[in-house]
Amino acid sequence: MPGNGCVHGICAGLSIRGAQEEDPPDPQLMRLDNMLLAEGVSGPEKGGGSAGAADAAPASGGSSDNSIEHSDYRAKLTQIRQIYHTELEKYEQACNEFTTHVMNLLREQSRTRPISPKEIERMVGIIHRKFSSIQMQLKQSTCEAVMILRSRFLDAR
Repeated sequence: MPGNGCVHGICAGLSIRGAQEEDPPDPQLMRLDNMLLAEGVSGPEKGGGSAGAADAAPASGGSSDNSIEHSDYRAKLTQIRQIYHTELEKYEQACNEFTTHVMNLLREQSRTRPISPKEIERMVGIIHRKFSSIQMQLKQSTCEAVMILRSRFLDAR
C-alpha cells in the first residue's frame, strides 16, 4: 500500500478495483443524479447549472408578476443548489477524513499483525458503502426540495 498519505490515490485505486468486482451503480442513485442534473442543481459549476436552473423554471404567460415569480423560483433554486454543493463538499471531506483515519489505524495494526491488501480494500469498500447511503439521502432530500419548489410555483400560476 502506498504510504504517501494521499487519500484520493488510495481511495481511487481501491474503488476502481472494487468497482470491477461489485454490482453496477445503484439505479436509484442514477435517477437522482439525472434529476439533479436536469433541474440544474448538479453539473458544471459555471454556466451549465445556472442555465439549467433558468430552463427548469415553470413557463409563464409573460406578465410582470410572472417574471417576479420566475426570478423568485430561480433564486430559490440557486439557494437549493448552493446548499446541495456545500453539503456534498462536507460529505466528501468527511468520507476522505474517515477513510484516512481508518487507513492509519490499519497501518498501525499492521505492525502487530499482518493485514492483507484484500482486507484493506474490503474495509474501504465498507466505509464507502456506508457513506454512499448518506450521499443518497442528501440527493433524495435535494430532489424533494426541488419538487416542492416546482409544485409551489406551478400551483401559484
